[in-house]
Amino acid sequence: MRQTLAAVAATITAVLALTACSPDYAPGPSGTVSDRSATYRKADGWHYQLTVTTTDGRRQDFRVTRDEYKHCFRGSAYPTCTHR
Repeated sequence: MRQTLAAVAATITAVLALTACSPDYAPGPSGTVSDRSATYRKADGWHYQLTVTTTDGRRQDFRVTRDEYKHCFRGSAYPTCTHR
C-alpha cells in the first residue's frame, strides 16, 4: 500500500514539475505579425513560430510559446498581442 502511494505521489510530482516549466524564448522584434505556424515534430512535440514585419519592412521569424502563439494573429502588433 505504501509503495503504491509513493508511486502515485512520485507520478503527480513529475507531472507537476513538467507542466510548470515553460520554455523561455528570446522576444522577437516589435512589428506586425505577418505569418504564424505550428509544427509538430515526433521527437520533441509542438514548435510555434511567428513572422513579424518590422517598421523598416524586414521580416523576421522567431520561436514563441504556445500562449503567445494563441494570442497573436496575423495583423496584430507584436509584442502587444502577447499581453491579452
